Amino acid sequence: MNFEDVIHALLFRRRNESPPDGRIARLDQGVYHVDYRDDPDHVYLVTVRQVPRIRLPLAAPVVVGEAGGVRALLVRVGVANHVEVTLDVEDSPAARAATEAYLAAEKVWADSSGPGIEPPAPPGADAFPRIPISVTDDVGTEYRFAGGSGGGPATPWRMHRDFRPPPPPDARRLTVHFPAGEREFPLPDRCQPAD
Repeated sequence: MNFEDVIHALLFRRRNESPPDGRIARLDQGVYHVDYRDDPDHVYLVTVRQVPRIRLPLAAPVVVGEAGGVRALLVRVGVANHVEVTLDVEDSPAARAATEAYLAAEKVWADSSGPGIEPPAPPGADAFPRIPISVTDDVGTEYRFAGGSGGGPATPWRMHRDFRPPPPPDARRLTVHFPAGEREFPLPDRCQPAD
């Protein structure tokens, strides 16, 4: 077992994967000792740190662009140890039809899937990654796309895009850029970077 295997076992293991043989013990608030039998030469010290997520003010959803025959909305921007941009879909007949088709496919998959069969992709997973989004601030920080997630039966169009680094302490305005324009957000004083 190597370091990447440990990260996978702790954070990314799928429901149908058995956990590695070993033990996890809490040492202190947010500090854990991890000992796997497949790695007799190492133990792992895992620290979990809670970082507050600050939601930036957005009075109403903003249209950011169109993809897959539906309009995407900016519904939330948050700052923690990253900048998180959240998209969802504008209600429309096309969005409702795609949602119904996805939910039907999800039900078929849930009722009949076997090991190794992947669930159907939510409609937002196909459409929204094609919408270019970028982030800037008033002090010139270079934000880079760092990953994202989204979809699922409860929110099939929802998509989160994460950008790093977090805003620096001297940044006062964050701007999200998208095909239909841009939206500027004031950054609160307590928006401090967290490692």
